[in-house]
This record gives sequence, structure tokens and C-alpha cells, in this order.
Amino acid sequence: MTHLSDVFKYISHFRHAGHQIGRKVGDMLEVLTYAALANNNDLLARLLIEPKLFGFTGAGHKVEFTILKEPNYNTDGSPKIRKGGEIDDPSEIIGFIECKKVGVEQTVNGKFKNSFVRHNNKSYKIPYQCPFTISFAPRDFEESHSFSFVFNQNKTIVITKAQDNSFRFEETIKDNHRIIFALSTSNQPTIFGNNSSLRDFPQTLKNCKILEVISIDESGVIALLNDCLSGPQTPEKAKQSSFVALDVRKKRFNSFDRRLLETEMVSALVLTEVSHWEEKSLKMITSCIDKNMVVDDSIIVESFELFENHFGSDFYDLITKESFENNNEIRSLTMKLLASKENKIFRDIEDNVLKKISLNNNSLIFIS
Repeated sequence: MTHLSDVFKYISHFRHAGHQIGRKVGDMLEVLTYAALANNNDLLARLLIEPKLFGFTGAGHKVEFTILKEPNYNTDGSPKIRKGGEIDDPSEIIGFIECKKVGVEQTVNGKFKNSFVRHNNKSYKIPYQCPFTISFAPRDFEESHSFSFVFNQNKTIVITKAQDNSFRFEETIKDNHRIIFALSTSNQPTIFGNNSSLRDFPQTLKNCKILEVISIDESGVIALLNDCLSGPQTPEKAKQSSFVALDVRKKRFNSFDRRLLETEMVSALVLTEVSHWEEKSLKMITSCIDKNMVVDDSIIVESFELFENHFGSDFYDLITKESFENNNEIRSLTMKLLASKENKIFRDIEDNVLKKISLNNNSLIFIS
């Protein structure tokens, strides 16, 4: 069952800055994967970062990490890391790793958009004393939830619930105010006022709508209501990754079919926020890609918290592969996190076991 990720619950705390941090989830996934490879000098000496890997069709595919058959060392004996370039002959590699993140997509609620006058491209004008209903009607449960909110001229919002006459939520509003309507996977609704966030929601988040008050004046409120959707882009991401594996495999072995217990050239996909992936998308990648691994939300959130606590509010600018290479603090912080997990940060979709990346007889492997 798809649901909104714990990563989204963490980054939504940052409000508008959360959009910037959300874009960094994919970068954090790459940094952690890079660190997992860098933990093994044999792998590091074979690492080629972001090359263009050509397949049977002649298409070039930019992949995050490629593991070459032959190691390369500097004159001092340290692993020589290489970047970019092109690989036309896949027999030169023993594996490649792609990283994919599909976050929460926030779109303007359709009913809200049709009910109020557009103020600009991103907001709408809501008159005072004009009620609007927000509904949750999950398919898995008989009970639905309907909340009605209204803005009053005394600069308050009042929220009531159709199914519970005793329910009343009231809060004084101001510019840049926010109200969150959340629903758990067990069909329990919660409303969070401006001084709370989804970090205060311990349950698994099934659905969410966020009401943003941008400004208020004497005539009404400028606001926006967003629906938070659990990654509708996953089928396209699954197609992209699957095609890369199929295309390169066809060039290497003259067959699109997966070979059981592949050792010569392992295709691997690393995901996070896997709760956003529908079953059909997961079936697509497991049918086409040799190894499909997940870095759990808890590890991504822990990584962000480490950066946030260590570097302060602008930490997200430091989440890059280049920072991992060149900044000793970032490298040390990331390596310490992996050591605390015994380098086992990849959960295998096939058997649900945490594993680490290693090398065995010149083959790329994931071991528990």
C-alpha cells in the first residue's frame, strides 16, 4: 500500500525551504551510496562516476556509478577515482548503479482552484465567511472525514467536522500561516496548527492536504490548498531504469532477459521513499534489473538530521557528491553514520534484508 514517506514528514517542517530540501533527497541518496562504495578500497579503485554508458540501441545512458573490471591507483597506491567519459563496451564493467528518488508531488486542490478567484499563479483570494470543505474518503475504509474551514474577519480560522458536531479547531492566523490536514493509514485524521508539523505525527501518513495562508487583509485571505500525492512519477522512473538495464544487458550478452544469479555485469537500482512506488512499478524494476535496493526513510532522515545539527540551517547546500569528496567534515560525518549501520544501508526488495556492497572474485555483490 502506497503512503507518504517519513522523509516527506521530515522535510515538510521546513515549509517553503522544504522544496529545496526535497530536491536534495536524491543527492543524499547518492552521497550515501558513494560512501558505501568508498568504504571498500577495491570498489573505490574501480569506480567511475557518472559516465555515459551505451547500450544495444546506441543510446547513451548517464548512470550514477559504474564499477570497472580493472582497478586504477594513484602513484601513492591510493584508489584513483574517475569521473565522466563514455563506455561503449560494457564488457569493461562488472556493474553499474542507478539512484532514483520519487518524492511527494504537491498540486493545487482542484475543487479549491475552481471555487475561488485566482490571485496570481500560485494563490487564490478567499473572502471572509466563505466556507470550504476538505474531504478524505479512503477506499479501504467505510468511514470518511469532511472538514469545513472558514476565515473570519477577526483574523481566525475555524474548522469543524461533519461527522463530529463536538469537533472545533480555532486558531488566529497571520501572514505565512499553515494548517495541515493529515490522515493515517489506519484512517485516523489529525489537524496540525501553525506551530506544529508532520514531525509530530507518529503514525504512517496515508494522505495530506496543506492549507497555506500567504497574506491577509481587510477583504479576505490570500491562500493555497495543496494535495500531497505519493509520487505519481514512479511508472516513468521505473521505465527509465528498466530500459537502461535491458539496453546495456542486450549489448553485453545479446539478450534482454535477466540471467539468474548474475555475476559478470550486475545492474543495480537504489531507491528511497519506496512507499511512493506502486506495485506495478516495483514489478517492472524487479523484472528487468538484477538488484533492487532501498535506503530506508529512517536512514535518509537520520542523515539529514546529522547535517542539520552539525552545519546549521543551510546544511542542504552541502549535500553533494563533490562535498563528500572534498570536505573532510562531511566525509567523516557520513562514514561515521555508515559505520554505525555496519555499512548495511541497502534493504533488498527481494528478501527485505539489509545488506552492504562488496566485491567477490571481481563481481559486484550485496551481502548481509
